[in-house]
Amino acid sequence: MTSPLIPTLSGQQLTVDAALKHPSIIQTRIAKLADKQLLLGKFFRQLGTQVQGGALLYSTITAADYYAAGGMEKRTPGAEYAVIEGVAPEPRLAPVEDWGAKAILPAEAILRNDANLLDNTVTQLSNTLARKLDTRAVAALQAASIGSLAPAAGWDDLVMVGPLDAITPSADRPSAHWAEAQEMADLEELGVQHDLLIVHPEQAKQLRVAYAENLDAALESAGFTNGMFANPRIPIGQAFVLEQGAVGTVGFELPLTVDIWEEKGTRSWVLQVYAVPAMAVDRPYAAKKITGLS
Repeated sequence: MTSPLIPTLSGQQLTVDAALKHPSIIQTRIAKLADKQLLLGKFFRQLGTQVQGGALLYSTITAADYYAAGGMEKRTPGAEYAVIEGVAPEPRLAPVEDWGAKAILPAEAILRNDANLLDNTVTQLSNTLARKLDTRAVAALQAASIGSLAPAAGWDDLVMVGPLDAITPSADRPSAHWAEAQEMADLEELGVQHDLLIVHPEQAKQLRVAYAENLDAALESAGFTNGMFANPRIPIGQAFVLEQGAVGTVGFELPLTVDIWEEKGTRSWVLQVYAVPAMAVDRPYAAKKITGLS
């Protein structure tokens, strides 16, 4: 089977040596591998410009920030309208964090065109970087003021089919919890529609077992047009319902970068991968956290 890292060109495979001389090939491969598992893009949208000064300036917006202080007053003939004061969110800074790693490829791997070694090395670097970025993203989310609810019952003993006295009551089913979270969003009057469910793999298994072939229909009925996404960085027993990409902003002082150089003294090549992001949870109201599920 052809390694996905080694593209075909004019009917011939690029060699490991050629790949090392073109870092963009490896960079693209790492980005594709990481994108399949990253939480970052589920919660955070791109800043769209380079982070300057070592930090991302942002304001955490709450429901109260969308309304002026005080209310409107009825105007009487000949009188002026009442003056209301705007509410300015407190500015904050999210510092950049420099994360990266490097791997050593011996010269023998290049001479012998060991594509598997290069592919495995790239996969390891990609997984390690993705895990670190996701760990930091979850830490930022846990530190933010995201609304939460704790249902009376978890998802570990769900029974959807059987005698009426044995099945899980509708109020204790996941669909009821999703509806309650959406109600919380509706009451904030900010137009948030939860379209994605993010869970730990344990909760994903519980839902798949409970709903079986009806899971997709249940998710669609709840409004999760982007479905369900499972990631081990989410704490066991927790779930997030959210509007995808609306909870925070991620900017990069330096984006995903791949550097490759030769160490002649050890007859080896160094493959270095890094990124310097800043993460800001500026719209915590776009998500709700469900706890106590296990």
